[in-house]
Amino acid sequence: MSPSPDVSLVDVDETVLEQLLELAKRDASPDEVAPPLGGPGWNLERTAWFFSYHRAAARGLDGDAGEKSWGILADGSLAGSIRLRRVESGNGAAAADTGIWLGRSFRSRGIGTAALRLVLDEARNAGIAEVTARTLTGNLGARRVLASAGAVLTPDDDGTVSAVVVL
Repeated sequence: MSPSPDVSLVDVDETVLEQLLELAKRDASPDEVAPPLGGPGWNLERTAWFFSYHRAAARGLDGDAGEKSWGILADGSLAGSIRLRRVESGNGAAAADTGIWLGRSFRSRGIGTAALRLVLDEARNAGIAEVTARTLTGNLGARRVLASAGAVLTPDDDGTVSAVVVL
């Protein structure tokens, strides 16, 4: 078994943003990274959304978007992105949701688990009491990552799974 990679989060500046897009185009499906805009594949609409999204999320949880995204570094290489976004909770507690994507060549190596732990630390430091996520029922890797963070997983009727981590 190989040693766990050294995982850290890095702010998304213009250089990291360009590298994230290159990684996404080379090592991930467009549907894993961006909404289905303008048709299949990487097109002008998806690329514009990608830049706009990460630039808005660079302003942080207290910025206009109420969201922060980070690049994920694994042993010094950019591996993907993770985000944290403030949301309303049903119980009045400070809440956020999270999402992650990793390039295919970085999956199943413990990177997602380590990145999620780091983003949960960021959430705690921001006073957030609960973090939620959604994934597809068939995405066993994401389900394992969420469960390893202590998430309660609930299957939904639409083929997704809801996850809640109480901090």
